Amino acid sequence: MAQTQKFPSRTVGIVGTETEQPVDRVDWLVRIIGNEIVTGALKAGEKISEPRLSRQFGISRGPLREAIRRLEERQLVVRTPNFGSRVASFTTEDFVGVFHVREGLEGIAARLAAARITDPELTVLEELCARHARTLPDSEKAREVDLEFHFRVAQASGSPVLTNMLCDDFYAIFKICRRQARRYPGRAEKALHQHLALLEALTEHDPEHAEYIARRHVRDARRAFEKVLHEQGIAFQQPDAREGA
Repeated sequence: MAQTQKFPSRTVGIVGTETEQPVDRVDWLVRIIGNEIVTGALKAGEKISEPRLSRQFGISRGPLREAIRRLEERQLVVRTPNFGSRVASFTTEDFVGVFHVREGLEGIAARLAAARITDPELTVLEELCARHARTLPDSEKAREVDLEFHFRVAQASGSPVLTNMLCDDFYAIFKICRRQARRYPGRAEKALHQHLALLEALTEHDPEHAEYIARRHVRDARRAFEKVLHEQGIAFQQPDAREGA
C-alpha cells in the first residue's frame, strides 16, 4: 500500500490519464485505490482492510465503502459474504475474454470517433504516435503511450457510456493483464503501424475503415497474447466466439 495521500489539485485516473476536474472523496478514493490495484501495490486476493484504509487516508468509512462498491462494479474488487472485500484475481481466460469484448467496443469507438473527431483531437493522436515511435526501445513507456492512444480515441467517440466502459473498466483490467505477461516480439512496432493506419482513417473521417482497423488491432493484440501463453506452456479455454478474417 502506498503512503498516505492528501487530496491533490489534479487527479490521475486508473489508466494513468491526468484530469483537472475536481473530484469528491469517493471519486478520489476510487482512483487512488484503483491505481494501487492496477499497478500491483495491492496484490490479487489481498484483503481490503477498511479500518486501515480509513486511517491511511484520514477519511470516514462511508465514502470508503462507497468507493469499494464502485471498484467492485468495475470488477477490480470482489466481495465475499463473511470474508469481506478482496482484490480481484483474474485468470488467463478472463484476460482473453476482455480482449474479445474490447474488440467490439473499440471498433464502435473508432467508428463514432471517425464521424466527429476534431482537428485538435487528431493533433493529440499524431503527437502520441510520434511519442510511441520515440519510446519503442523502452517497452514500458511504449505501453503507456499505446494505452493513452486508445484512451484518446475512446474519448473522441463522444459517447460517455462507451468511454466509461473502456477507460474505467476494460483498460484497467487490461493494464493488469499486461503487467502479468511479457510482450510478444515485434508487437510494439506492429501496434504503432496500426495506430498510424487508424489515425489516417480517422483523419479521413472514414467510419467503416476506422472500425475495421480498430477491431483488427485488438484482435492481433489478443493473438499475440495467446502466443505468449502458448510459449509459456499456459493452458487456457477460448471463449465460444467466431473470429473474423
